[in-house]
Amino acid sequence: MRAPEGVTMGWRGLLAAAAVAALLLSGCTTTITGAARPDLRGPGVELTPDGAGIILGFTDAAVQLELFTEPQCHRCAYLQSEYGDEIKSHLDSGRLALTYRPMMFLDDVTGSGYSATVTNALFLAVDPAVSAGGYQGFVQQLWAHQDLSQLRFSDGDFAAIATRSGLPAPVVQSIGQGTDAVDTAAVADVNAALLEEVYGEVATPVVYDPASRETLDIDDPRWLADLMRSA
Repeated sequence: MRAPEGVTMGWRGLLAAAAVAALLLSGCTTTITGAARPDLRGPGVELTPDGAGIILGFTDAAVQLELFTEPQCHRCAYLQSEYGDEIKSHLDSGRLALTYRPMMFLDDVTGSGYSATVTNALFLAVDPAVSAGGYQGFVQQLWAHQDLSQLRFSDGDFAAIATRSGLPAPVVQSIGQGTDAVDTAAVADVNAALLEEVYGEVATPVVYDPASRETLDIDDPRWLADLMRSA
């Protein structure tokens, strides 16, 4: 899905740097006291150094990928429905690390703020008590319920999805309250700049392999299986 005509998506230099600064000033984490912690040997979830992405899995995993995705993008929903379980399996095995980089350009078309709301929920779910596989399940459920973007949605809708995905109660509560986790505009700026750098334009979904410095052909149904087999 490509960015709409008339929407300026070029971001470079000082703009990206200012966006990163805004992220750091606004804060991108939620501190939850008393929450259970997962086995530290298992793959978890953390923020990227620039604060605009969410890393699932071990950072030294054999395969490292970045996924640029938009909550209202139908092809992004298809990607999750077709490959989500496979992604989760590789995350659980520790062989894959996947960085989600949310995009929000379709909010400029719909004016609903849906993509920004989902993005905020994604950052609220970055918690020590959430495993990589559990987080991936949350992502799959969010994109499976993309029809919410056509309705009068509320933070409670996303909290219900978080509950069904098995996320911890304190995380669910923060999502239901709509707690601000991140400056979504700054996230959009940073990720748009990165996407233009690696892909040449803003379009989703895009899977980027930092090792080869190439975007992957996700129209090939064997793209993930072949990549994992060769790693």
